[in-house]
Amino acid sequence: MASELSNETAARLQAAGLRATRPRLAVTEALRSMGGHRTADEVHAYLIKHGIAVTRTSVYNSLVALADLGVVLRADVGPGAAVYEVADSWHHHFVCGQCGRVSDVDCLVGAKPCLTPGEDVGQVDEAQVIFRGTCRQCLRRQPGRP
Repeated sequence: MASELSNETAARLQAAGLRATRPRLAVTEALRSMGGHRTADEVHAYLIKHGIAVTRTSVYNSLVALADLGVVLRADVGPGAAVYEVADSWHHHFVCGQCGRVSDVDCLVGAKPCLTPGEDVGQVDEAQVIFRGTCRQCLRRQPGRP
């Protein structure tokens, strides 16, 4: 399974004119194995823990290249580091202001860009929506809530 994913990622990188380097493949497989929304530092720590010697700079550079290509999604969820995940489908994010949990929210349009600016600003490749509020779990823990 991991080699199939590496082959798929390598093909996507090469089709975009990028080399399928060991760090790029390792970062993609780490994100897939870890699941969820992960910072570059979390990905780096995971790789080191699993005996894959990759510099922190290589992880950051790989995440930028992979996000620009669309292999991973990057979300700026507020103060602190951006989070990344494998881009299996285009979606948005919900950030809970109480517990900090980041959840996926389906895009109603299903493809990017799903929003357009009100004026001609040039070619829009992507528009991110970050929903902020209180997640269901935190709402249930509030006094007086069913």
